[in-house]
Amino acid sequence: MKLKRNKEEKKNVAGMGRRVYRLILFSIIYIFGAVACFAAVVLLFGTIGYIRTKTLYDKANAEYVNVVSPNAVKAKVSDNGTGLSGNSAASDINGVPGNGSLSGNSASANEPVFTRDTRSVGEIQVDMQGLRQVNKEVVGWIYFEDGLISYPILFSGDNEKYLKRNYLEKYMASGSIFLEAASAPDFSDHYTLLYGHNMRDLTMFGKLRYYKSRPGYYKYHGYFHIITADADYRYKIFSCKQVASESEIYSVIHKDKPGLEAYAKTFLIPDSVINEPTDIKDNGHVLTLSTCVSDYAYRMIVCGVREEDGQQNDPAVVVDERI
Repeated sequence: MKLKRNKEEKKNVAGMGRRVYRLILFSIIYIFGAVACFAAVVLLFGTIGYIRTKTLYDKANAEYVNVVSPNAVKAKVSDNGTGLSGNSAASDINGVPGNGSLSGNSASANEPVFTRDTRSVGEIQVDMQGLRQVNKEVVGWIYFEDGLISYPILFSGDNEKYLKRNYLEKYMASGSIFLEAASAPDFSDHYTLLYGHNMRDLTMFGKLRYYKSRPGYYKYHGYFHIITADADYRYKIFSCKQVASESEIYSVIHKDKPGLEAYAKTFLIPDSVINEPTDIKDNGHVLTLSTCVSDYAYRMIVCGVREEDGQQNDPAVVVDERI
């Protein structure tokens, strides 16, 4: 009887061991399955968010921005005459990709070749009156001359509201391009800051990463404009670097304060990956674009000097390079 009991006990122990093993195995499979499902949901919602952002701002560009230049006219005439086809440099009348994306904010590998990287002041026309009827906190528009960054600029008087809201004041993870709370909303300060998210799909300030990661990118993407209700300001990019989140560069220099020249030489130019001699005067105007990087302790900045205050632009350079 004792031997039989020992066999039964061993059998029960072995059965219990198998049950525990199956329980652990099923638990692991369940956990991995749950993690995979969660990751898939996050990816799905992230993708939907990217699509919503691109759709919204493509629509805004189509409705409020018109770019007229000799280059755009030539592209249109050439398209009608000689017939550009495939992935050529053909553009629509706004001088931007002819694939339904008026803002050029797409990260598509089939983006066309841009053959001109300069826009004269006045060629970029923005319906600021129409924008301000939608949201009175729209104070301007930022437009890179290659058309790859083109967004309204918001000013709420704080640095929180537009972190996760679009220019329609509705929730959007990509937020908006917005002006530092301490800055003058008319861009009259000697040193001004703009913030935007570094989105993985390259929307918002996502493409600023190229100034740091792609040698020579600056050569073909050296200018941007700030268009307000009263003016079109053209900026020449002269610096790009990574800085600490608590860096001194996050201090505005107001229009009645001196020190811009020394400030730029001390904080903005050293360690820049762009080595571009630039004459910055105390009465000039510098605009810094700031975006996040993977390490929250740091930020990446791209700085531009207002053209009439610094070096003037060289003649238009014809280029043949994809982004």
